[in-house]
Amino acid sequence: MKRRIVLWVFLVCLLLGPADADAGARPLIERGKGRTVAITFDDGPRPGYVEPLLDILREKGVRATFFVVGRYAVLYPELVRAMADGGHVVANHTYYHNNLTALPRENVYREWRLCSEAIESILGQKPRFARPPGGRFNSFVVDQAAGEGLRIVLWTNNPGDYSDSLTAPELTRKVLAKAAPGDILLLHVGVRPTIEALPGIIDGYRKKGFSFVTVEDIAR
Repeated sequence: MKRRIVLWVFLVCLLLGPADADAGARPLIERGKGRTVAITFDDGPRPGYVEPLLDILREKGVRATFFVVGRYAVLYPELVRAMADGGHVVANHTYYHNNLTALPRENVYREWRLCSEAIESILGQKPRFARPPGGRFNSFVVDQAAGEGLRIVLWTNNPGDYSDSLTAPELTRKVLAKAAPGDILLLHVGVRPTIEALPGIIDGYRKKGFSFVTVEDIAR
């Protein structure tokens, strides 16, 4: 009976919204705080895409969070270092970018661990945050991430830029139409319209009175 109660409490904590539980104590980060937005990028690093994103973020004075894939991080360590040197948060997006809910259980922890080790080998410290590919997770995935010292970060605003079917103006309008307090914006490395849309997205959020944070700021 006691074990059932503990499990029930854990599941409730996973389902509670940000207003119902303190973000600093929860295994998931689902939303930020106040009139802020955290820009996050999944995938990569990829040459030719990371550099212009970093240039725009520097010019606009915005820090972002990059969820990198481990096997690409080891191929392009200079891009990972450039992210960190720019003041951005480098986070874990697994090593092979597999659907974690479809993997054998013994491979789930390995995905988290190998990516964290890849990032540590480049930056000298392990990441604190992670995002499962496609946002697919279950309680086991969350538990295995926690075992590697990782908190999973989800999102509130997903314009679907990964489809590469939106023009930059369409992407900008789609993002800003859904802008809401505490936004965690999901964008992707490797999409040309995303690079073109980023200045307008940043300017649009600022016009709406938002300030920019990283997931590290949200977790404090």
